[in-house]
Amino acid sequence: MYRWLRTRMGRMGAIAVSSLIFTLAHYPTLNAMPVNFVSGIVFAWAYERTGSVIPGMIIHGAFNTIAVLLTAMS
Repeated sequence: MYRWLRTRMGRMGAIAVSSLIFTLAHYPTLNAMPVNFVSGIVFAWAYERTGSVIPGMIIHGAFNTIAVLLTAMS
């Protein structure tokens, strides 16, 4: 989807729209929506830098692991 968006609206537009879609996909967590939007930007940036979704998947997994650990410790 990101590559399709990028061909139609350029890098910055694709980053913004894909980050918004990522945020909306995580809608039930309203208090985390700004963080989710920034996370989407990070994932798109990682894709731009590497041309692969693997770094974004690793970052997403690390974020989720930290969230689970912090929740378990609270």
